[in-house]
Amino acid sequence: MPQRRKILGCLLLTGICAKLCAQTHKVDAPERVTRAIAVYEWTGELAKPTAARLVPVSLFINAHFEDAGVYLARPIPFVLQTGDEYSVERAGEHIGTLDLAFARNIVTRHAEADDDPVGAWYGYGAFLTSAQEAKLAAARAARNAKRPPSKPGVVLGSLDDDSDDKPHFVRRDSTTASTGTPTDTGSSKGSTSSTPDVEDDPDRPTLRHRDPDEEANNAKKKKTKEGGFVTPPNTSLNDDPDRPTMHRGVPAGQVLAAQLSGLPPDLHQAVAVSDAAYRDEHIFDREWQSSHERSETLTALEALAQPRIAAYLATNKLTALTPTPTLANEQLDGYTLSYGGLPTFVYTVESPVAAGGPVYLTLVTQRLPSGELQVALSSITDATHMDRVPWMRPVDVVDADWSHRASLLFELRAQTSRQFALYRLIGPQAEQVFVTGVIE
Repeated sequence: MPQRRKILGCLLLTGICAKLCAQTHKVDAPERVTRAIAVYEWTGELAKPTAARLVPVSLFINAHFEDAGVYLARPIPFVLQTGDEYSVERAGEHIGTLDLAFARNIVTRHAEADDDPVGAWYGYGAFLTSAQEAKLAAARAARNAKRPPSKPGVVLGSLDDDSDDKPHFVRRDSTTASTGTPTDTGSSKGSTSSTPDVEDDPDRPTLRHRDPDEEANNAKKKKTKEGGFVTPPNTSLNDDPDRPTMHRGVPAGQVLAAQLSGLPPDLHQAVAVSDAAYRDEHIFDREWQSSHERSETLTALEALAQPRIAAYLATNKLTALTPTPTLANEQLDGYTLSYGGLPTFVYTVESPVAAGGPVYLTLVTQRLPSGELQVALSSITDATHMDRVPWMRPVDVVDADWSHRASLLFELRAQTSRQFALYRLIGPQAEQVFVTGVIE
């Protein structure tokens, strides 16, 4: 009997050790994602907009979404700090960069009528298309190639150096000399407070797009050991690609467009993304296999749209211009929202009526393996009822939280206000995962 107890004790001890080993094995910390989504709006041509602005939408931080337009808005929102860069995209493909110069809190006349008016924050800056960026990079490379070779630099020592065959400067008194890495006094992008504890937090998230290798090299140049040597690179100052230059007027390609106001009829929109880390490009656009496939898909969507519009007209006592509702201003886009995901189609159409403005219909469908279209989202309204049901205008698709799955970004436009919302399509129905506050 004692022998049996001993064996049972050993078994229990072995089980406990196994559990402890299983509980104490090393687990990598999950990646911390800080990612802002905005909508870049402009009039005119993309390369030369006549007016433009950046509308903050969402901020994914601490594993959940925040309203980017109001998050840490002291004195301005976290996502609209001067110098932040946004990649303007179409279905995940980079088409240009917006460098924020300033932000403004705009209060409309409609909002001023309220007792406690709440404005909307917008960002403004210089925009360069990807083609313009490539042209500037090529010009910079050609300019650097024409520069003459530089002479070797001089190595400077200190009084603490025992070697007398090297020149040195007398070091100032340690009570007045600065010996550490230069500190940032509030110019860091993404800063929301000037208090030391916030500025010195190494884990404080930021939104920036700088080359990690370049930052490491710059840090090495700045960091000096007290009493040690400072050895400048064996190159001329003119060879530094980041060396500031003086310009008369505004540098080529860096023109700030006028500040866009209101909702003009020729308004264009595109997704803009700012991330704390560099991410590989993931394009969600789905190319049509043939023109025949697109025409077949469009015909199938029109067949889904006709009865929905007819039912809406009858319910709201609206008169169509023709016996069968007319379909106008059709737009059809195809996406693949995730690796191996079903083909997803976003379809919008307008149907004119005798009075009261057009009817607006938005459909989001997925093609099943059987070939038929499954409706995941349907929204319909008209110009006179947009305060009851907003006009659901598609902007684009975007990976808002770096989950490698794109969400659908819509503008929800009412009569005198609007919101932006993200919808995720995992099951048969689209689910709203985030919506901004009201923008007037």
